Amino acid sequence: MAAKVMIFSSVHPYDDSRIFHKQAKSLAKEGYQVELHAVADFAEKVIDGVRIFGVKRVNKKWKRLTCGFTLFRRALKSGADLFHFHDPELLPWGVLLTWITGCPVIYDSHEDLPKQIHTKPWIPQKIRGPLSRLVHKVEKGLAKKLAAVVTATDSIRDQFKTAKNVTVIKNYPLPMPKLDKREDEVNRILYVGGISYLRGYKEMIQMMDHLPEELQAELHLIGPLQHIAPEDQNQEELAQKRIYLHGRISFAEVQEWLARGKVGLVCLHPVENYRESLPIKMFEYMAAGLPLVATDFPLWREIVETSHCGFIADALDPKDIAEKVTKLLTDDSLRQQMGADGRRAHEEIYNWHVEEKKLLALYKQLLS
Repeated sequence: MAAKVMIFSSVHPYDDSRIFHKQAKSLAKEGYQVELHAVADFAEKVIDGVRIFGVKRVNKKWKRLTCGFTLFRRALKSGADLFHFHDPELLPWGVLLTWITGCPVIYDSHEDLPKQIHTKPWIPQKIRGPLSRLVHKVEKGLAKKLAAVVTATDSIRDQFKTAKNVTVIKNYPLPMPKLDKREDEVNRILYVGGISYLRGYKEMIQMMDHLPEELQAELHLIGPLQHIAPEDQNQEELAQKRIYLHGRISFAEVQEWLARGKVGLVCLHPVENYRESLPIKMFEYMAAGLPLVATDFPLWREIVETSHCGFIADALDPKDIAEKVTKLLTDDSLRQQMGADGRRAHEEIYNWHVEEKKLLALYKQLLS
């Protein structure tokens, strides 16, 4: 009988790209019985061989502790042979599962949590340093009691030197069928992902003032709004500047926008937490054959320049971003060549198939 695994999160939506579309579906395809417990507006569904159980969205951070207890109770009743969770606040429950069930438990670390604390606006500046050090100690101390840790980048892996089994599974996109690019006369600039100050929404909006008027360019910001000033959410005023906020949309709708766009932006602020990150949006642009403009981090510069898929820019300088975008919008042959080169890099290097093999090998090892 196939092994049963339970994947769970108190924060992420059930259709999260990394959790559902990649990990859960890959495991189900391999023959595992997969239960996924994550945020959803339904109680239970089966999608693509994955049995999904909904968790109510919790907005207040302290209430996530009660959600963790709910997931812990579900885990004890699940009869799973392996548990895989995705939020640092679930670490204590993961350790308890290890002790009580004796089954392997995996912690999936998407972000460098101690560095992330330095970027949280709701945490007072003077306590960020001490809190970051405390979180580092607690997170790593609990993680080493688990069977394995999965990290999304090499730099996060380096934070878990005392853990038993650390595997880097990068968040590259699923192999994407070549999109039917429907370029028209509209110069659409896309940003796909969480929209916040540190992800550069202000600079992207200000960039529009520096683009040549004859381009009549449109900026489409696609994703959930996070800590956006009220004055920057006035849809009528933004539309007058050809700027459109779309909010969270479905995976299929994102593909539609990627097929219609001409340039993708990934201009995150130069904060420590982002320097070694591998934002999924960058690789989705490449997969879609969409040339991009990205922040000038050494790691990102290497990816963009070796793949010849776009330009790097000063993310804090709207004029510099506009200059790079203008180069792409005014040179059809350059834009199309960079899009094709990015697509080739996706097919050969930056896709989920490579990472899927590492996930399956880890599960096989832990369940042998």
